[in-house]
Amino acid sequence: LGANLQIVANFMEQPFSGEQRQLLQNLLQTSRHYRIKNVDVVIAVAQSEEFISGLDVVTYQLMEVENCDVVFAVASMQGKIHVVGRSRTGNVKVNEILKELGGRGHEKAAAAIIRGKETEKVVDLINGYLGELVQPALLARDIMSTPVKTIPMQTSIEDAGRIMLRYGHTGMPVIDQGKMVGVISRRDVDKAKLHNLGHAPVKGFMTTAVMSAAPDATVSEIHRIMVEYDIGRLPIIENNRLVGIVSRTDIIRTLHGEDYPDDYQVLYLNSETGAENCLELIHQQLPSQILNVLTVIGQVAEGLGAKAYCVGGFVRDLLLRESNYDVDIVVEGDGEAVAQAVVGKLGGQVRLHDRFQTAAVVLPDGTKIDIATARTEYYEFPAALPVIEKSSIKEDMYRRDFTINTMAISLNPGSFGDLIDYFGGRKDLINRTIRILYNLSFVEDPTRIIRAIRFEQRYGFTMEPDTLRFARDAIERRLIGKLSHKRILQELILILNEKEPLRYLERMEQIGVWKHFLPEINLQQVDKTLIKRIPIIIAWWEERSAVRIKTWLVYFTALISKLDREDIERISSRYHLDNYACKCLNELGQVFKLNSLFHHHPLLKPSQIDSFASNWCPESIVYLLLIISDEKAWNSMVEYLEVRDRVRVAINGHDLKDMGIRQGPYYSMIFAELYGLKLDRVIQTREEELNMVKTWIEEGRFKDAMDS
Repeated sequence: LGANLQIVANFMEQPFSGEQRQLLQNLLQTSRHYRIKNVDVVIAVAQSEEFISGLDVVTYQLMEVENCDVVFAVASMQGKIHVVGRSRTGNVKVNEILKELGGRGHEKAAAAIIRGKETEKVVDLINGYLGELVQPALLARDIMSTPVKTIPMQTSIEDAGRIMLRYGHTGMPVIDQGKMVGVISRRDVDKAKLHNLGHAPVKGFMTTAVMSAAPDATVSEIHRIMVEYDIGRLPIIENNRLVGIVSRTDIIRTLHGEDYPDDYQVLYLNSETGAENCLELIHQQLPSQILNVLTVIGQVAEGLGAKAYCVGGFVRDLLLRESNYDVDIVVEGDGEAVAQAVVGKLGGQVRLHDRFQTAAVVLPDGTKIDIATARTEYYEFPAALPVIEKSSIKEDMYRRDFTINTMAISLNPGSFGDLIDYFGGRKDLINRTIRILYNLSFVEDPTRIIRAIRFEQRYGFTMEPDTLRFARDAIERRLIGKLSHKRILQELILILNEKEPLRYLERMEQIGVWKHFLPEINLQQVDKTLIKRIPIIIAWWEERSAVRIKTWLVYFTALISKLDREDIERISSRYHLDNYACKCLNELGQVFKLNSLFHHHPLLKPSQIDSFASNWCPESIVYLLLIISDEKAWNSMVEYLEVRDRVRVAINGHDLKDMGIRQGPYYSMIFAELYGLKLDRVIQTREEELNMVKTWIEEGRFKDAMDS
């Protein structure tokens, strides 16, 4: 409890009077430590007949000696109780504590003078107020990263460096037979490589005298250890097992709200919105059947000792109050087991994908839910597909493209609806900002540039300056060109399926990415009025037809329609378009011929139109409707579409055989001609069809096909 005056003197930065030295000695001898909600609090008392000035300075030195989070010095002098409080942590605001005793000050320093109370009574009151007002301190288990990426002792220096680069770490624990035996830092690796020792195992270069902490250690304790021993990461050990790790970055983020690691520039700020529960919003926005499914998933996960979260675009759109029932679930634990248990409870089917640690659940009502085990990913080279590894919800969110897609909502019963926001996604959502999480994001996956444009234009957001700068830098480095044509086409299709995609394409051109998609097309020469009419024509079609239109293909057709045949074939080959898309593009020549015919003869008969369009893809017909400029021609086309859906030839081969016509090529010719006559309303009934065939027989049209 006490400390000798020599030790006390070592802490003094300015001379103390003899009275002040004695006062500090008395406080040290009576100091009592209290652990209140994981906060280390010291309360010390002293008695003096005379008034001794400088109790605030003495209290500060008392805090330094005791090395605690909070200190209260309670000194009885001249019949009054003088109380000074000091705090190092935001969990205890000493002005709020002493306000209850008539004191004042600010969160870190406050004082009070109390009359008519005994010293011990004041101590009891302070203890009581602390119990009510102290906010629980964050512990190592609250901020540590888990599971921990480790390196076996025999790993080479070269491989260790690659692993650190892959995960963006400045150091990693070294293990041997499951136990941590040391830590290897980036600095250690660089020094070893400088001496051409990249082949050597890390065990010869790691630091073995490793400080560690328990999961219940407070953030302030960890902070003090890091400062005192000048270390950048602290392993968290429980029962001799490595259960987590806390980095200097974690401490900075927790204490100050910003994260700037030495070797890895991050662009996000941690969430400052505080705890938020979305339960009311969930009830407002989601159908009852989906809410029920989410509740069951949370209960199932809880029963299996796992944690389940809604993640990604579902959470983003829920907060934006946009309709999106495409539910993605991430599980800390065994996602496949949760998926199978959900199906066991609700029915349906589950399809497992072991490689990606995901499961697709289809419930009896057709609802589809994707359930994945929390995972992290790394890219072995720029523009590569990611390699997947099991991880935590925090690392799973960190692999996402933008902060607005990194939020999660807890589904477990005790925390259902709690918003999990490690990377400031909620704030960026409010500020309508698109932000990548770190500077290499576009290098690792250049398709994120296209997704950034999609989200910008879809929601009316804006890329923040650093994100835009990194996007342009990746484009200048021609990283888009390293993507497979298949991936580029996938992203283009997603954009062309958006509402009003012209804005997206113009933004692509503005940023400099369009030239990597369809360099043959100059967007400045595209008929923008025609492009803007596409949604209107598609809506008109879908009101009248059960046949769904591939929206992207109509836009794609419109974009390339002015190119020559060779360019169109080159694009089709480059992007390996499927047979259906190629058929649609091949029909362009006939579309233009029919449109030209309409220009000279707007009142074409349905049978004349059918000779062109009978086997066209619906997208080709929509494109023709787009480019028809004459109202009479439009009406002719509409009449044809309405009639052809109703017209069917009533007679069949048996009828022709009964009329003496042998089976052969004449059958299809007869049916085609009858169909044309019915389109033009020359004939309408089955009887008229039979009479028409009889007339043709009498005219001798089929004499070489007649039975004798």
